Amino acid sequence: MGNECDYCGFRDPMPFKCKFCGRQFCYNHRLPEVHNCAELASYKEKVRESGKFEYLSGLPIKKQKKPLFGPLTGIFSVITNNYSLTILFIATFAFFFDILFPGSTSNLELYPTRILSQPWTLITHIFLHSGPLHLLFNMMFLFFFGPELERRIGGKRFLIVFFVSGIIAAIGYSLWSVFVLNSPTPAVGASGALFGIFACLAVLAPHIEVYIYFIPMKITYALIFFAMFDLLFIGSGDAIARSAHLSGLVAGLLFGRHIKQTGQFIHD
Repeated sequence: MGNECDYCGFRDPMPFKCKFCGRQFCYNHRLPEVHNCAELASYKEKVRESGKFEYLSGLPIKKQKKPLFGPLTGIFSVITNNYSLTILFIATFAFFFDILFPGSTSNLELYPTRILSQPWTLITHIFLHSGPLHLLFNMMFLFFFGPELERRIGGKRFLIVFFVSGIIAAIGYSLWSVFVLNSPTPAVGASGALFGIFACLAVLAPHIEVYIYFIPMKITYALIFFAMFDLLFIGSGDAIARSAHLSGLVAGLLFGRHIKQTGQFIHD
């Protein structure tokens, strides 16, 4: 597993080690001035007192041996050092596992009337998908927007936004299907959690431009478009859990607002 940035918590596959304080940092916080390096000031003081720079060029350089499975190790490192890609890998693995062993994941699906007896399904349903297109679109969504948010808020907070949005989406869907539709059908998919990611990113980086049906627009307008679309068709009776989308979206907006108020995110 990769090292987390000591400044923002982002798991960088190739972290940078500060030559002054010796701590690990991501690409965005690699410079001593950016991560407020405590040792930089003392180093400058030493330079002023001694009148010369101390450079570490005299240290012996060890030639590292290339690992036997270098390319595979590199791919695995990229996946495990990025929570977004880790989630993508788990969801893809779960999909093909269910194909090989039909029915093996039935107890992991979200049943609105069983969330008290099977509370784990509030999380496990996120990694399951009903078909190849369902998996493809959700994972493409995660691939493009997940790392963008993770880079800005760090890995740990990314996971909190993702899973809490997914849980709130599951609860929202369950309440809607039981008390409004009176049709508590099981649900699977990461859509609710992804809407939380999308909404949080829209709050923190409203300048991002995305394409909706090949039409460029700001991410905030895209978010409004998706929300209005789900509100319009929420009672259509189709197989899409639109109440989960909207619940996850609200959770993401609240997370984004809170993080923005604290200022603990990377500004582009």
